[in-house]
Amino acid sequence: MSFPSLKLTYFNFAARGETTRLALTIGDVPFEDERIDYTTWAKRKALMPYKKMPVLTVDGQMLCQSHAIARYVAKLARLYPTDNHLAACRVDEVTDSVDEFILLLATVFLEHDPAKRVAIADELANDTLPDKFAMLEARLAETAATNRPWYLDAISLADLEIYHLVHTFKSGFLPEMPKDYCDQYTRTMAIYKAAASHPKVAAWNAAHKTT
Repeated sequence: MSFPSLKLTYFNFAARGETTRLALTIGDVPFEDERIDYTTWAKRKALMPYKKMPVLTVDGQMLCQSHAIARYVAKLARLYPTDNHLAACRVDEVTDSVDEFILLLATVFLEHDPAKRVAIADELANDTLPDKFAMLEARLAETAATNRPWYLDAISLADLEIYHLVHTFKSGFLPEMPKDYCDQYTRTMAIYKAAASHPKVAAWNAAHKTT
C-alpha cells in the first residue's frame, strides 16, 4: 500500500502528539517525526493555521487539530473502523472521553505557581477524577472479554487513547499527580498494559524516551 508523504510537527513530548506517532508506527506508515523546541516554535507559530500544534503535513498540505489528525492516521494505519459506523462511534466516544481528562490535567500543566499546581492536582485526584474514571471504567468494561485485551475485536485508536491517558500519569509528566493513580481501574489498566506490551509500541518507547 502506498502512503502520502507525512510529517508530524510537535514538541518533544507525548501530550497531543504521541497517539498519532504510535498509530503511524503500529500501522507501518512512514512519517517524519519533527520535534521542535520552544524557541523554534516561537519563530514558526505564526505560520501554523491555528497557531497551535500538532500539525500534520500531508503531501505539502497542513492538517490541524490533534483528534482530526489522529483519526486520519488511524484510518491509514487500519486502526479505525471504516465499515462499521457503530464501532467507529464507540472509538470516537473513548477519544472524546479521554480528551475531557486531558483538558483537566492540562490545568495543572498550564499553572506556573508550584503551590497552585499542587492544589489543583489534589482537587482533581480527590474530587473530580474518581467519578470520571469510574464512568470510563464502566464503559470500557462493557466490551471486556476473556479472549482479548482490546476495547474492540482488535487494537484500535481507542486503545491508544487509553494508553495515552494512563501514560500521562505513569510517565511523571505531571509530578503533582500520583503515578499509580490509574492502577485501581482494572479494565483501563488491562488496555494500557496490552498497548504498552505491543511489540511496536515497546520498540518505539525504547527508542524514544518521551514523557
